Amino acid sequence: MIISNSTPLINFSAIHRLDILESLFNTIYIPKAVEQELFPKGISFPGNEDIRNSSFIKVSKIKNTLLYHSFRTDLDAGEAEAIILAIEQKAGLLILDELKARSVADHYDIPFTGSIGCLVEAKKKGIISAIRPLMDQMKSDASFWINKKLYHQISKDNDEL
Repeated sequence: MIISNSTPLINFSAIHRLDILESLFNTIYIPKAVEQELFPKGISFPGNEDIRNSSFIKVSKIKNTLLYHSFRTDLDAGEAEAIILAIEQKAGLLILDELKARSVADHYDIPFTGSIGCLVEAKKKGIISAIRPLMDQMKSDASFWINKKLYHQISKDNDEL
């Protein structure tokens, strides 16, 4: 089972490339809190209708509300529920970008990747031919922050300098 937090979905939908995630994973599960972050009442962002209309994204509910309340001291609702859902479902992969949430996922031995990791995997599998233009698009269209050293390293490692 593959579970995602909201940020990677927002990044890919903002550049109108949810197809990359669908090609990589076939089905992605999100918890209710992530669904609420993706579709806040009266607020729209680039691509959120693409997410709403995606049949490969499924919503699932967490059970462990005690753990949820303990996670909420450090994490937002979507991050907390995504990690709990990953624990409860013994997820094969959790997709999230935020460092604090990654630290918690690591503590619980949950395998994770982020938006950039998905791009790297998509290039390896031949789903996309280049990573750098999509990283640039995420930076401009989704206001996705990428560390300059990481950006350079990803470009270098994937022969895109």
